[in-house]
Amino acid sequence: MTVEALRSTGKPTGSSTERTRRALIAAGISLFSQKGYDATSTRQIEAEAQVQRNLMTYHFGSKEQFWKACMTELNERMANQMEPVLAQSRDIATGERIRFMIRRFVRASAAVPEVGRIMFDEGRHASWRLEWLVENYAEGFFGAVGALFDEGRAAGIVADIPKLNFYYMVVGSASIFSMSAECTLLTGKDAFDPAMIDVHADAVATLIAPRL
Repeated sequence: MTVEALRSTGKPTGSSTERTRRALIAAGISLFSQKGYDATSTRQIEAEAQVQRNLMTYHFGSKEQFWKACMTELNERMANQMEPVLAQSRDIATGERIRFMIRRFVRASAAVPEVGRIMFDEGRHASWRLEWLVENYAEGFFGAVGALFDEGRAAGIVADIPKLNFYYMVVGSASIFSMSAECTLLTGKDAFDPAMIDVHADAVATLIAPRL
């Protein structure tokens, strides 16, 4: 949910404390995904959230703890996108199930593009933030993608490539949403157009798990 969405609901969304925390987290996610951690100040976050000075520290204790709260919220948003997919895919044949999962991951990446932007930014250099993201998010996702890869290899659906490369091919499919401005300049197309998302999802699924 964006800061604008929180401001424009026109109806109560809980206590004043809850609304303040949600506005701060919405602002933090937006700024961290655009500017990065170091270039985002507490003052900028509070100004974006349109709250009084020092409320971020009051509610979250420190910028580090606030960042972790923002990342937890992002992880929950992505989980909410993907968890129903697991149930939907249980009765699908292996090959189509893998392609289905990949297509849905691409669509989830479009729905929550901040995840890819932050992971691509933080993944460039070692830091406490990257360690936290790997421990709390990336390791679990790597394991899930690895299990999908093992299933696909056993069924002869996935090409004979290293698991690590398969993982980064899947993760890299989100780059079009992290680099949407470049996509528009190169092609005149909006990466977030629903038709464009469908085309990209189908293309990634076909490339990664072709019908061999």
